Amino acid sequence: MKVVTGPEMRELEKKSFSRLGLSPLLVMENAGSRIVETLKAEYGCLSRRRVHILVGTGNNGGDGLVVARQLMTLGARVKIYLVGQEQRRSKENRTNLEILRRLKADFASVDISHGGKLKFSLGMADLILDAILGTGFAGSLDADTEALVQAVNEVERPVVAIDCPTGVNSAGGEVKTTAIKADLTINLGLLKAGCVLYPGASFAGRNVVVDLGLPLMEQQITRFLLDADAMGWLPVREACSHKGTFGHALVVAGSLAYAGAASLSAQAVVRSGGGCVTLAVPEAIYDRFPPDELIVVPVASSAQGTFGRISLDKLETLTSGKDVLAIGPGLTHLTEVLQVVQELLGRWEGPCVIDADALRALTPEFLHQIPEAKRSRWIVTPHPGEMARLVASEPGAVNANRLDVAETWAKEWNLVVVLKGAPTIVASKEATYINSTGNPGMATAGSGDVLTGVIAGFLSQGLTPLQAGALGVYVHGKAGDLAGLKGQRGLKAGDLLLSIQEVLS
Repeated sequence: MKVVTGPEMRELEKKSFSRLGLSPLLVMENAGSRIVETLKAEYGCLSRRRVHILVGTGNNGGDGLVVARQLMTLGARVKIYLVGQEQRRSKENRTNLEILRRLKADFASVDISHGGKLKFSLGMADLILDAILGTGFAGSLDADTEALVQAVNEVERPVVAIDCPTGVNSAGGEVKTTAIKADLTINLGLLKAGCVLYPGASFAGRNVVVDLGLPLMEQQITRFLLDADAMGWLPVREACSHKGTFGHALVVAGSLAYAGAASLSAQAVVRSGGGCVTLAVPEAIYDRFPPDELIVVPVASSAQGTFGRISLDKLETLTSGKDVLAIGPGLTHLTEVLQVVQELLGRWEGPCVIDADALRALTPEFLHQIPEAKRSRWIVTPHPGEMARLVASEPGAVNANRLDVAETWAKEWNLVVVLKGAPTIVASKEATYINSTGNPGMATAGSGDVLTGVIAGFLSQGLTPLQAGALGVYVHGKAGDLAGLKGQRGLKAGDLLLSIQEVLS
C-alpha cells in the first residue's frame, strides 16, 4: 500500500486536475460517496442515526459537507458544526455549504465560551465526523480549535476522521498539543504518513483507504506500508535444496559483558531460514556457548574480553567462503573494537548487516572511503539514539522526523537504513517501507540483536539488501505479535526466536 504525506497528496491531485481537466467539485463528490459507503460498511444503517459533522474552512471541510448532504438523503439526522471564519472558506467548501443552506440543513454553533453546552450537544451524537483540518494542517492548533478538540475527546462518542485527525501533522505524525482521538480514519486516495507514524498513529485509530475516482499521477511514489505482501519475496525452498542453497553467514559479535547478544543474533539467522551460521566470538566467552546448530569459533581477544587488533587475522580468515556478514551486537565501543570493525568492513565485499556498537565505526570520514557501490550492499540498523549520533543530532529530533531522517541519510550514503522504533522505517535510495507489525512488549534487551540475525538470514537466502531489511523488520515484528499473545509485559527477546518459524510457515 502506497504512503504519502499531505503535501505530496496535494501535489498529485494538482497534477491530475491539470492533466485530466477534472473538476475538484466532482472529485469532492466522489470522495463524499466513498466516505458514506465506508460509514455504512462500518456502522450499518445510518437512517435516523444522529451524525454530527465538524466542518472546517478548507476542502477537508468541503468533503464533510458533501458527506452531510448524502447522509441526509439516507435519512440520517445530521447536525453540522461550522468551524472557522466564513471568509476563509475555499471555493468548493462555499459551494457545498450553499447547497446545504438551501436544503435547510441543521447547523449548530460552536461556542467555546459555553463548553458545557457544546459537550452536551456533541454527546447526543451517535457518530461524530472530523472534517476540520485534514492533511493541510501543520504547526499548532489555535486556542478555539484546541478547546473544540478537547471537547470532542471528552464526550467519548465514536469518532471518524476524514483523511487525517485534526491536530495531527499528515507528513510526520507530529502532535504539538492535542488532536482528535479517532476510532477510524478514512484516508482519501492514498494512506497518509501522519496516520501511521507516531504520535499521529495513536490518534488515527484504524486506517482505511478509499478510492477517489481520480487517476492519480502517482508513478513517482516509492513509499509503502510494509505488510504481508512482503512475504512474497521469500524464495521457494526446492525439494533438492541443501544447507549451502540458503547461504553461510558470519556473525561477528559479543564481548565479556554481552555474550547473549551474540547468541541471539546467530540463532535468529537459523530461525529465519539461513543455511549455515558461523559465530565468531572473543575467546574469553567461548565456553559460554553450548554445542548446538551454531558453528562457534573462538577468536583471540583483548585483555578486556573484546575483539582487538589481535583478532584481525583470524576474523579475516573466517570471512573466506561466507555469503553474508553481520557485525555489531555486544561488541562494546572501545576504540580498538571500532578499529577492528572498520578494518573488516573495509575488506568485506559482500552484503552485510551493521548493528549496535559497530554503528559507531561509521564516521563520515570512514564512509567517504567506502565506494558507493559497496555501501549499497550495507544495511544499518540504528535505534533513535544511534541514528542521532550518525546524523549529529538528538534522539528527540530524530523521533520527531523519523521518515525524513531515515530517507535523507539512506540517500546521502546509498545504503539501507533500518531506523528502529514505532514504527520501524526501512529506507533506501529506491524506496521506503513503514512497518505495520510489532508491539510495546518488544521494547526489551536483545530484541534488536534478533532483528540483526533475521535480516542476515534473509540476505543469506538471496534477497536484496532492501528486501532483506524490510522483510526482516516485518517478520521480526510479526513474531513479536505472536509471542505477545501470551502477554506483552514480560516478553523477552528469546521468545521471538520461537515465533519466527511460525511466521514463516
